[in-house]
Amino acid sequence: MLPKIAIPSFETELPSTGEKILYRPFLVKEEKILLIAKQGGERSEILLAIREILSACILNEDFDVNKITLFDMEYLFIKLRTISVGNIIEFSVMDSTDNQTYNFEMNLEDVKIQFPENQEKKIMLDDNLGIVMKYPTMDLSDKLSDVDEVLDFAFETIKNCIDYVFDKDEIYDWKISSEEEKNEFLDSLSQKQYQAIVDFFHNIPKLEHIFEYTNSLGEAKKVYFRSIEDFFLLG
Repeated sequence: MLPKIAIPSFETELPSTGEKILYRPFLVKEEKILLIAKQGGERSEILLAIREILSACILNEDFDVNKITLFDMEYLFIKLRTISVGNIIEFSVMDSTDNQTYNFEMNLEDVKIQFPENQEKKIMLDDNLGIVMKYPTMDLSDKLSDVDEVLDFAFETIKNCIDYVFDKDEIYDWKISSEEEKNEFLDSLSQKQYQAIVDFFHNIPKLEHIFEYTNSLGEAKKVYFRSIEDFFLLG
């Protein structure tokens, strides 16, 4: 019988909660999943691959990849990629001004989750009535994958990201309310109230990295990495 190869484990904190997460590098079997998804290049394939790999490599017994936020997922994947392959990613940029191609290296340890200042999950709809929001999760991404209309997508996202409703007298558990009650509540909001909820999603924590360089004409340029696909397809 062949000997078993020892696999190291590492620890980090989940950005959204500070929960301790124990994880291991991804192995050849998981790297095959990555390569297949990278060849396809579709967002749905990429998210499915990341989900499979996180489920395999996160060692916490109670970990459920479907219940973590999207920015937690992005953060954990970057951490896995760093310990599994290395922290340096090579990439190229075709400059739009001088039409030259530049080759760069990026250190994944410099990539952080950006937390907006003064972001509040509690949104007051009037002087007495308010709601508390929660961040979108992986399972919500699946649930809304077939929703094509922008307005419908926004409405359903809001409906699935309300944690509870409260007034000066009581707290109302949103998840036990019927679909009819939820729809009626959201439909009765004013445009200003609805926009306040939409603004919550514009300011949620996100994975973002800005790489700066100077082209041959002496112009300062920036390359923005703002989604997991941007990192997934590099290197």
